[in-house]
Amino acid sequence: MFGLLKKMLVAVGLMSVVVGARAETADQFIKAMSDKVVAAITYNAGIKSGNVNSVSTYVDGNIMPYVDFTSMVSRVVGPAWNQASASEKSELVAESRKYLVRTYAGSLKGANISSIDVYPASGSEVRSRINTGSGKNVMVSYRLINNGGWKVTDISFGGVWLVKSYAGQFQPVVAKGGVKGLIAHLKSKR
Repeated sequence: MFGLLKKMLVAVGLMSVVVGARAETADQFIKAMSDKVVAAITYNAGIKSGNVNSVSTYVDGNIMPYVDFTSMVSRVVGPAWNQASASEKSELVAESRKYLVRTYAGSLKGANISSIDVYPASGSEVRSRINTGSGKNVMVSYRLINNGGWKVTDISFGGVWLVKSYAGQFQPVVAKGGVKGLIAHLKSKR
């Protein structure tokens, strides 16, 4: 499970690293991100050790600009999203980001990524394979949208899509307490 978490964080990181020039195709975009994430994991001691502050700083500056995270959170929450106030939505997006970073930051400790293969896009979906030194590889797929620049809208690890998985995990909390209940739940996980 811990090994899978390592790969999941790497894949989440691959979703959105700063790319100097906009790639023309979705697979070119993911390839450029992959190269930058592997370099960051290899050469940034704070990220490599799983330091939450280092990972958070990296995510904020290099990942979040390329993820349609608000859309992802709204799809996780479902219809209750439309009942939430603007401030509740903003707080939920912020808490969800913190939750994701905290959950996966430790998985970078000792990450041994040897390479990442990116396959040609099929429409707006790109498949990749994270290759590790241990030979335990994981297939990762990305769904992207291009509205003047690529943004990741969902990610799949071994066929399990993140939005669907989190929706299943958090729907009971949302059903019981709405968006406010989910915010409180995420804060309790700090």
